[in-house]
Order: sequence, then structure tokens, then C-alpha cells
Amino acid sequence: MDRVNNSGSSSGSKSKINVSDTGKKYRCTCGCGERLSKRQIYRHLRKRSQARIQAEQAELENHTSNLGRTEHMEEDQDLEIHADGPDEDHTDDMQVDDVFMNRQVEETPSDDEESTGDWYEVGTPPPSPPTSPFRPPEDQVPSDTEEGYQDVNADDYREYERWYAEDCEAELREFVQETLTDEEIDSIKMLAIKQFGHISVRNYERIRYSFRDRIRLLSLQRMGTRLAFLSGVKPEDFDCCVNVCHAFTDQYADEDNCSSCGAPRYDSQGRPRKICQYIPFIPRFQALFNNPDMIKLLEHRHNYPETPGVINDFFDGQLYKDLRKTNTVVNGVDTGAKFFSGKYDIATSILSDGVQIFENASEATATCWPIMLQNLNLPPADRAQLRNIIPVCVIPGPKQPKDFDSFLVPFVKECQAAARGVKTYNVCTGEYFTLRHHPVLVSGDMQAIKHYEQMKGPNAKVPCRGCLQVGCYHYKQRTYYIPLAQPLDPRNPAATTTSYDPLNLPLRTQNNMKRQIDEMNRQTRPKDYEELAKKYGISGPSILDRIPSISRPSSYPHEFLHLFLLNHGPNLVDLWTGSYKNINDAGCEDYLISKRDWAAIGRETEAANQWLPTAFTRKLPNIQTSPNLYCGESWSFWLIYVGPIVLYGRLPDKYYRHYMEYVNILKCLLEFENTTARIEQLRVEIAGYVERFEEYYYQYNYDRLCVCKLTVHALLHVADDILRCGPVSIYWSFGTERYCREIIACARSMVIPYSAINKYLLQMAQLATVAARFAEIRKSLLFGKADIPVHTSRMEHVYEEYPDIILRCPRLPGFKLEQNVRKRIAAHFRRKVNPKKTFSQWLKSVPHRAERWGKLRIDNRGDNIRSARATNPLSSYGSRDASFVRFVHEVDRNASRSNAPIEMVEVVGYGRLDFIAALVLPADPLFGIDERLHVLAHITEAKDAYGDATIERVSYTKLGRSFVLDVTAVKHVVGRIETRGVKSGGGWVIIDRSGSLVQTVFYQEQLDLEPGQELGVVTD
Repeated sequence: MDRVNNSGSSSGSKSKINVSDTGKKYRCTCGCGERLSKRQIYRHLRKRSQARIQAEQAELENHTSNLGRTEHMEEDQDLEIHADGPDEDHTDDMQVDDVFMNRQVEETPSDDEESTGDWYEVGTPPPSPPTSPFRPPEDQVPSDTEEGYQDVNADDYREYERWYAEDCEAELREFVQETLTDEEIDSIKMLAIKQFGHISVRNYERIRYSFRDRIRLLSLQRMGTRLAFLSGVKPEDFDCCVNVCHAFTDQYADEDNCSSCGAPRYDSQGRPRKICQYIPFIPRFQALFNNPDMIKLLEHRHNYPETPGVINDFFDGQLYKDLRKTNTVVNGVDTGAKFFSGKYDIATSILSDGVQIFENASEATATCWPIMLQNLNLPPADRAQLRNIIPVCVIPGPKQPKDFDSFLVPFVKECQAAARGVKTYNVCTGEYFTLRHHPVLVSGDMQAIKHYEQMKGPNAKVPCRGCLQVGCYHYKQRTYYIPLAQPLDPRNPAATTTSYDPLNLPLRTQNNMKRQIDEMNRQTRPKDYEELAKKYGISGPSILDRIPSISRPSSYPHEFLHLFLLNHGPNLVDLWTGSYKNINDAGCEDYLISKRDWAAIGRETEAANQWLPTAFTRKLPNIQTSPNLYCGESWSFWLIYVGPIVLYGRLPDKYYRHYMEYVNILKCLLEFENTTARIEQLRVEIAGYVERFEEYYYQYNYDRLCVCKLTVHALLHVADDILRCGPVSIYWSFGTERYCREIIACARSMVIPYSAINKYLLQMAQLATVAARFAEIRKSLLFGKADIPVHTSRMEHVYEEYPDIILRCPRLPGFKLEQNVRKRIAAHFRRKVNPKKTFSQWLKSVPHRAERWGKLRIDNRGDNIRSARATNPLSSYGSRDASFVRFVHEVDRNASRSNAPIEMVEVVGYGRLDFIAALVLPADPLFGIDERLHVLAHITEAKDAYGDATIERVSYTKLGRSFVLDVTAVKHVVGRIETRGVKSGGGWVIIDRSGSLVQTVFYQEQLDLEPGQELGVVTD
């Protein structure tokens, strides 16, 4: 480039420059009037913005001296920048819009066209140590022999090197990675809101522009780059067939055309036609150890108490205990370390399911297959939260893959590396340790597990993955069914038939499956191979067998949601209503419910929504007209709580008792705490239930063989799965279904939905990693309603005397108490405070006015209760009644015996909470009564509602007397259902959900989905 000597800066002077150096100039947008190049405008505006931010910070800190120095530097910098000529490089990818969003980029200095000398001719002054902003102590006098330096030590030299030596790339990267600006923190928060609120890119840019004067948000492109850098999570893409036959990995890696369908791998420009994105999990596990709070949670496995005879978590199961005694062997090499020998060794379960991404898909198989990990090291309350789910990949659709194993190759390789151990830094100890990760369970519905375990699955000759029982072929249906007993010969009804013992089935083991696969692999002809595969019910070796901690069939328990709630429960209903496929009548039994009764059951179910609190379940549709709208949560509540009420008196007694056996099995499986003895008993109960099911519905009739599906037979293996792998809540699919709904919500693009899904999952993984790495991000992000800190609001109040009771508005101070209410309060005080004081004396002590509250909330995640006075049935909030409560009070056991002594016992009662009153009882020194605040509950009891509704049927026909109890006597909110199954006039039955059952409730109000849209998942 030709240089021009031009010492002046006036606009009238002309410069001779090359054509290649000619560039357009624009008027600076700051108002200075100068015409500069794009790059110079950007630099100038950036420096002004940075100077303004520094000035504001200095002003807040009241450092006036620093403020003056900063403003002076700003003016000098402005003059220097305006003196620059056009830049040599006129290409600039930065947009002016990003200047106002405070985009921070690194820039390299360029030559000034107006400089008269070479850059290397400019003398560089020797560096000096930074001046300390603090005044030195008076006793430190500079020494003449030290040439002006005083007390220079090793730390000073290190600080000097940090500032003036050449940049250390590793140290600089670590410094930048651990530092977040306010703009980045705000941008990450907003990106999380965009992710989990499913805000479109256009709306995000609108928000970013609308609030640009108050908050600076990075652009999505810049935020994505920064998020990837902070998290360290980088996806790995691998090619796959455009028809999703297989991925081009392992034995398919060198193919240019799909060996299954012949489709080309690349397009005309040499680009892969379809890719699958894999997100490594090791960096995400390592990021967890940068957060002290997360490290404490990850110690759950190590600190879990070993209690013999208890089965409350995976770590109580036999599989975990056996693994701890076994050395880790990866690809035939013994690592010398036993499974879970380290304090922070991570156990996970692999979750997968098929999900239909479009409600009205153009193809019946428009599905994708997400694969994720659940961190079992976390406590049960945390491991199922969406922010702690670890997405791995999504096998794209729209068709079902022919070779699932090819898509799992990157995952298996990373699992093998994690089993060997990776060096990880622990921020709590300040030391490095060897982190190991072991997947131990594989969970999903039968269709998903069939592919991952490489089993023949449903409708095969040997369909069960737990045993080797052979199915019975139905020629008309052209499929196999799996009854315990073979059908009777219709020509000889008196003859006996062969059957399997449900308590002694021919179970599969790891050893016999290995022998069977070896025998299959020794076959040279494909026909012989397929015959053995059909005989054993095995499709072939599974790539997951290469993971040392996974074994077939031990690591593949049966999943609760699909087996019990989405298959067997609805099948029972279809049998009772005569709508079961290929079954038109009840055969020789009498289990059918009349259409009139079934219509009444549907109406009672729908009407029950008014009397069921919203915390119990979502709104239940009419089960007669809209059974397709029922999801897993709805079926769970209906089968356990609603069904026993509305079917009583309508389903014949024999079949009703059999159904109640099923309800008791469900309740046992959902217990928070269980014992091995109880599960052993459950095995016997399930065996009896299945035998009676075949007797009542199958009737050993060949034409009714379709009743004996694999979902009935699989019930026999559930008890063994629990003893081996832990409770069903460890590996059920409720979290998976919630995860799948997130995928449905983000797949908005009709053209490239899988790219949108990949981008969403990648950013979700990066956000979770950044949140784990930075405490301030994790505390501020609300990944779900359960994470919102619960504190009392301005509409709530807690009295010191009642720390566990939170009173809520509406509040009415100075509420006048009616005379009858005052009498009930006096009777309560006489009974509970001092019986020596007469009733009339107590009545005089009760104040005439009190503070009335409409609602209460029991602390520690207790129930929210709305009193009857605060409930308006005509409003939307009053459409779900939450005024009926469970309370405890004392009664005289011998009240019916006039001459018997008084014996007070505590009993459970049910009734309507009318209102809550807070009053101050005045002191009475004569009876030793001090002044004290009392919060009382005015209750109208349900007449004759005796017993505990959690274990027995409790009903009533009308309300009884009213009385007053201390508010602490109110324990839980309950529901009720009006039914006419027994009495033509109707009656009410209590639904008490306060037992020790795990609640199968998960919320979806964050998503704008239609009811039943979650049924888009692929079920058995």
C-alpha cells in the first residue's frame, strides 16, 4: 500500500491512495459529525459504550478520582480514533445493531493510513508494574538501593508476569470461561426463558429490541457461541441414511450408498443428506463438580444407608450389590477397579421412547426416538426434574430405524471411556479425581426395549424378555399369545391342559442368553440363524452389551407406566364395556357392564371434577365418551381412586373383587417405602391375579386367546424386577413423557423439524451445564414450578404460635362471630384448655370479633385448602372444590355407654372447612390461663363418615354437626365423588390421597398443549 505524508487532519486536504485502499465512509452515529469507515465507527462506539459503563460503575462506587481519569481517557481515545484514516480491511461481519447490544469481540490492530513511519520504528517504553491504588503505610520508606522498588517478592513478580508477559492461552481461557458479565448473565436467563417457554426467534428479537435501553441482550448467534464456549459441550454429528435405515458408523462407515435401501449418502455437492446429532455427556458430568451444591447432591449414592430387607431405591436392589463386587472390564481389559468403588462414581439409567412429533402426521410413522440419561446419584426428588435429565441424542425420523445399534455407536464408545475413568476437578476439595460413569438400567416401553435389547418382542413365538415361555399361535389372528395354560379342546371340555407355574417360570439369565447367541453366531446359513432366533426370541447381539455395567436381561426391567396404566388398565375397561378387539361377548362369564351403567359411570366421573382439588389430578374427561383423552396420570387416578367408587354395585361382585386385587397391586408398587418381604408377597398376589384373570376373561377358550397379551404375562416379572432393580419409580417413564412433550413443542418447523429438535436439545444441554458451572445462573433459572422458592407473599401470613400453618387471603379483620359460633368456640376451649372453667364462663371469655381467613397452606409442601366461605362455585377458581378436609379429633370411646368411664381416643374424621378464625383469648389468672393467640378451624363434619379412607371405603349421605377445632387438627385436603351405584338416592364417597403412595402427577401447564396430546407417544 502506498503511504501518503499527511500531517494535517483538515477535511480540505486531499490524499493520494491506491484504488484498492478506497473505501466508503459513513457519518458516525454518536453525533460527533465525523465520517469514518464501518470498522472505525464500530470501534469508536464500542469504546464510548465501555467508557460509559466504566463511568457508571465508578459513580456508583463514589470513586470520583477514578471517574475523572476514565472520562479523560475517553476523550483522548475519541480524538485518537477520529484521527484514524480508512481501514485496510473493509469487510466487517459485525452489524450495527449488535453495537447497541454491547457485543464484545476481539479485534486486531490495523495500520493507520495517515501514519508517516513504520510501526516497528515506534519506540516502545519499558513496562512498569501497575500502580497500587492504596496509599503505602508511613513506615514503608522507599530505599535508594532498590532503585524505587520496595518489598518486591515472588507474588509481585507473578502479578507482573500476569499483566505484561506473553499471554498464556490455557490460563486466559480458564479466566474467560469462569467470568461472566452482567450482559451474559441476563442473556443466559433470557435464553432459558426462550427455551423452556418455547419463544420463537422473532419474538426473542422483539423482546431484545424493545428493552434495549434497560437491558442488554446478546444476539442468539452470539449467545449460542458464548454458551458453547462456557459449557464446553460440543455436539458430534454423524451421517445416517436419508430413510433412517441405519447410521453410517461401525460396519457402515465406508458406505457411499445405504446397503438396505440403496439411497445415496451424499448429495450432488458432497454433503451428507441426513445427519444425527450426538451430545457427549462427559463434559456435562464434569461440569457438575464445579458446583458445591450439586456435589453434595451427587453424594446421595455414596451416603445411602445399607438397610437389610428394605427396597426403597436402586441401591437396595440386587443388581447394584452384585456390581459393587465385580471388577470393571472394558473390551476384555480389567481396569482393576470395582464398579462404584469411587465416592463420585455416577450411576445412570438409559431412557428412550418413540414420539410422534406432529399431531396429524402425513405418515403414520412420523416419529423420532429420543435417548436420554437419568442421574441416579441424585436424590429421587431431583433426578426426575427436567433440568437434570441428560439428553444424549434423538434418532431422527420419519421412519423407524432398521438398525438401532448403528445410532448408539458414539454413545457406547463414550460409555466405555467413562467406565475407564476421566480426570475431573472437584471444586470442593480443590483436587483432581477419577470420575467414572456406569449406565445400569435401560427403560422404555416394550417397543423401544425390543430394539435396544435386540429381542423379538411382542407377537413373537418367545416374546417375553424375562423368561423362555413359548407362546400359543392363533391362526386367525396370525400371531402368538402367551397364556399360562393352553386352550382347552372344544371337542373334549373335560380334558386337562398343560400350563406354566407362574411362580416357577423358565427365567432368562445372562449365561443362557450368551450361550444362545453364541449358538446363533455359529450358524453359517441365514435360514438356520433365523430359526434359532425365532426359537429363543432373540434378534441378535446388542451393542449395549459392550457397556460393562449393562447385561441382558438384568438391566431391562419392565416399565410401570406403559405396562400397568396405558395397557392393562384400559384393556380391563374394554373387556367390561364389550369393546375389546375380537371379543364380542363375555363367553361363559358375566362381567359386562350395561350401557346404561357405563353411561352413568362416565357422567359421575366427569361430575367428580368439581369435588376433586386440582392438586389431585388434571380434569378427568367422560370415560364413556372420551377414553382416548386419558393419559398415564389420568388412568392412574381413575384406576386407583375413581374406579373402586363408581364400579361398586355395577361391576359384578366376583369381578369387582378381582379388580380390587389389581388396585392393591398398584398401591403396593407406588408405596414410598417397601420391604423385600412385602415384594415377595406381592409376587404371590400377582400370580394369583393373573391366574384368575385367565379364568374369568380368557376362559381357556381358543377363540378368546387374544386376551392373553404379553402385557398380562409381563406382570409376573414385576416383583423380580423390583428386587433386582429397585422400585418402579426408579425406571418409570413419567419423566420421559414430559421430556417428549418438550420435543413436540419445539418441533415447529414442518420442513426441517429434526434440525430444530437438535438445536433445542443442544441448547438445553448447554444451559444445564452452564447452570451447574455457575451458581448465580443456577439459582436464577426457573427450570420448573417445583424449583420456585416458596415464601410467604403479601397475601399470606404466619403467626409465631403456628409456624407450620400459612394463612392466606381473603382476610376479614373484625369479623363478627355469630352466637352459635361463639358457643362452639367456648366448648372447644373448655374441652382443650381448662375443663374446670364452666361453659358459661368460657362463653363470656370468647371475644365477639375475630380475624377471619379464607384459605390455609400447610408448610413443607403440604396441601392448599380453600374454605367453603372463600369458594364461589360460579367462578373459575371455584370449579374445583378444595374445602373438604381430613382432620383428627378426640372422642369418647364409651360415649354410647352411660355408666362407662370416659376414655378419649384420637380418630380420623372428614368434613367441610367452613372458615378459619384467629382470635386472642384473654388471660384469666383465676384458672391459670395466659393471654394467647388461637387459630381455629370451623368444620361441618360428614355424618357417619367413619374410618380411614386411605385403606377402606368411607361414605356419607349428608353433612352433620358443626364444631370448632384447632387449625393444627386439619391434616390434608380430600376429594369426594357422588355415586348412585349402591343407593338410588345417591351418596358421597371420600377420596383420601394422604397415604404413603408416590403420586403419579406431573404438570404440563408450562406448555400450550391440547388435552391428550401427550398420547402421541408410541405405545405397546
